[in-house]
Amino acid sequence: MSNQVLALVGREGQAHLATPPTAAQLIGALLRFLREQRGLTLEQVAARRDPAIGSLTTVQRCEKATGKTLKEERVRALLSFYEAPAETCEEVEKLLQQSRSEQWWAPYADVTGEIMLGLLALESQSKVIKTCHHLLIPGLLQTAGYARAVMEDFYNTYPDPKTREKNQTITERRLELRLRRQHLLDQQNGPELTAVIHEVALTAIRGGKNVMREQLRHIHSVGENKDNVHIRVLPASATRSKLPVHPAMTLFKPHDSATGRTIYLEDMNHRGTFYSEPSEVEVYQASIDECWKRTMSKQESLDFLMKCIDALSTDPDQ
Repeated sequence: MSNQVLALVGREGQAHLATPPTAAQLIGALLRFLREQRGLTLEQVAARRDPAIGSLTTVQRCEKATGKTLKEERVRALLSFYEAPAETCEEVEKLLQQSRSEQWWAPYADVTGEIMLGLLALESQSKVIKTCHHLLIPGLLQTAGYARAVMEDFYNTYPDPKTREKNQTITERRLELRLRRQHLLDQQNGPELTAVIHEVALTAIRGGKNVMREQLRHIHSVGENKDNVHIRVLPASATRSKLPVHPAMTLFKPHDSATGRTIYLEDMNHRGTFYSEPSEVEVYQASIDECWKRTMSKQESLDFLMKCIDALSTDPDQ
């Protein structure tokens, strides 16, 4: 998407975006944003008594994006009434088309919960993604071997053998989903990814030395060759006096302005939390930005990765 769509995930304590209503939810959020930007109340919009727009209840439902009221004619009438710019209308047309079709991740409904669906929706709509990870490699940069090791480590924490066995049976499906989402970075209109990775995440050996060596080589290659991916290493010395406010933070921006930003906090491969209130987003974005300032340069980061790769190549796998 280009630059005007207002991204939205459910606020804390509310249901998060799912597929296929993701695009419809974005349209509803954008209509509400445009109305408030014009300084209009729902009652004032309904007072226009335009049959194409509808009653107060209809406008309310339209902003909540319930399927029966999100009619294309009504959406276009509201855009016209709010005097939305042409580029915004173009983006809404794309979203209207998406709201009628399923996204690529729809076939994985058996291994995705509401939080993962919201995360995939945000990634697909973002122009900029900024992430800061202290303990693990960010998901968009994980290799198959590393991702499998992380999932298996987590599944083995369950004391119930039946639960562990059930999780193992869906590992390959979840792994396939994780790897497919990475194609986002290869698309012509894909987002710009900025990743701050703590030294701890890069030096911890997950899955054995061969797996970790492959993972580090992948990060090195991506960081060196992809123009839309910026990877920086945060040295351990930079966090001795001040840690990030959360060990796994990701900021999503749908366009250049501050409107529509969302923060996702990941909890070690298990659940997560979205924040879209500006006051909450600011706290975590400031922490990400502060960590970025304390990272190594691009070349220093690449050199550090190569040093880690060389260290893992000197001894046989364990």
